[in-house]
Amino acid sequence: MKVTTDNQLQVHLLAPSAGVRSVQSVQSVLSMSEAPAEPFSANRRQTLGRLSRMILQDAELRADAGSVALGYWLRTANIERLAQAFERRQEAEPDVVFVPAGRVFHVAPGNVDTMFVYSWALSYLCGNRNIVRVSGQQNEVLLRLLHLLSRQMQEDPELAEGNRFLTYEHNQSISEAFSQWSTHRVLWGGDETVSLLRTLPLSPHASERTFGSKFSYSVISIAAYLAASTETADKLAAGFFNDIFWFDQMACSSPHLLMWVGSAEQTDTALDRFDQALAKEIGRRNYRGAPSNAIHRLNFVFNLACEADLSADLDQKEFLAVRLSDAAALRKDICGGGLFTHLQVDELSKVAAIGEERDQTITHFGFSLAELRELAQKMGARGVDRLVPVGEALAFEANWDGYDLIGDFLRRVTVRLKSRAW
Repeated sequence: MKVTTDNQLQVHLLAPSAGVRSVQSVQSVLSMSEAPAEPFSANRRQTLGRLSRMILQDAELRADAGSVALGYWLRTANIERLAQAFERRQEAEPDVVFVPAGRVFHVAPGNVDTMFVYSWALSYLCGNRNIVRVSGQQNEVLLRLLHLLSRQMQEDPELAEGNRFLTYEHNQSISEAFSQWSTHRVLWGGDETVSLLRTLPLSPHASERTFGSKFSYSVISIAAYLAASTETADKLAAGFFNDIFWFDQMACSSPHLLMWVGSAEQTDTALDRFDQALAKEIGRRNYRGAPSNAIHRLNFVFNLACEADLSADLDQKEFLAVRLSDAAALRKDICGGGLFTHLQVDELSKVAAIGEERDQTITHFGFSLAELRELAQKMGARGVDRLVPVGEALAFEANWDGYDLIGDFLRRVTVRLKSRAW
């Protein structure tokens, strides 16, 4: 598709790159190869497998838990699992030929370094050409991932010809040009960013998926937790550490509220055990957050104390657990940096009462599958898209926020040989 743009509109091209941050015109970015690709081709599956190995063998990225998780997600076994699911999709719909959506414009979030790779990888697997805008506030992890992508592009012409990773200051003219070029647009970010970009027109034939601000939490059975062995409690603390401290608790699926379900008389005992186990895990990992996190947590709690009856141990290190006595005082405000709220409820059905459309992930411990499915059913359209075990809050899946991303990145062409009336 040809899109006419102002020749002076420029972006910083990050991959493919010769090792420097080059400036290119928007028009040159849009002139990438138009060659179609087969969804889940062997070459594209192999490309992601090679990228996985590069990430997991990179000394800098191995020190970053989020990058290690990305490397494992890209490994050949997981990509083959996605390919097999695609084959089952084809078998279930013999009258449909699945083809790429075509041209996908991704706007990646600034709060999760690795999310741009997940979004791009699924679209790439589906055979699309891609333009990926990453945040201008780049850290070493993001730059290292882009460096590996550039290295792989030097050896893989198809990868280099059909994909562009870039950044630019917020500029509606540039975003509009990329939007008009696309047949599918994916927006990740806060509500304000998403709302602003959604005003930019798409082609009349294009589609869109948006992922705005979200709130996530945990539900824990008090009885099950108090009955758990020390080993289990320690594993739970390790899982919770991963859920909140990766990405500084600012990922959309990071929990900010722990709802304890069960007897009020046992709540303090359970909370004391949990806080102590988490402190032990923080010490074991020798974790140290940014000094500004501690100040931010204190300011947040002091402001909250002006409105609600709460208690908190201000001597806690690297986290601050607020104990809220009344669910009516709950505010779904996000602090991040290790701040979370404990809240007791008598039964699991009370959790459904706080559901909202902005809710995304519930991590859980101590409930049966039947209980969790009933909770999901009760919450329904009110909110919550995922219920996963503690420790898996940040595990990316092709079904995200309740949407089938692979389905988004494909187009369905109906082909029938005979009339159904014959």
